[in-house]
Amino acid sequence: MKTFGRICAALALCFAAEMVIAQTAPAPAAPAALQNVYAGGVSYNPSGTPGVAGTALQAHLLAATGTYEFTALDALPSATKPFTVTTNVGAGIAQRVLTIGNIPIYVPTDAGISFNGTNTGWQWSGGGLASINVKGNYYVMPAVRFLKSNVSGNSGYQLIASVLFAWGK
Repeated sequence: MKTFGRICAALALCFAAEMVIAQTAPAPAAPAALQNVYAGGVSYNPSGTPGVAGTALQAHLLAATGTYEFTALDALPSATKPFTVTTNVGAGIAQRVLTIGNIPIYVPTDAGISFNGTNTGWQWSGGGLASINVKGNYYVMPAVRFLKSNVSGNSGYQLIASVLFAWGK
């Protein structure tokens, strides 16, 4: 009789454990990675004259782990009279490093050319970018990046804070 009681107690314990596990909510699924992203927006460059700039990018998914190849374009005003813009075009890799809630955070790094009038040189940039789904295929992407260019007097590192409006599928 003792054995029967132990077997019944073990079965009751297993049944109770199954009930508890069945009540546990599943972890939220990671957001599906977009295959292609197109974005453009306004940027702020504190060392620019004026500080308002423009940024655009195009990205394509390389790996399901959140690795993208991308091309970025920054138009950074450097003088008002005469109005002069330093244009930076680069290609690079962005990697998803973490997800907060359902908002993926990426670290983009790129290198390319920089030009301003007749001056042409190199540039590279890096930083962080979040991808916030607004509705359907539309996203808002706040970003903070640094950019280094040897054009415009080799001005050192420049901070670029952006808000990009994106469409992706």
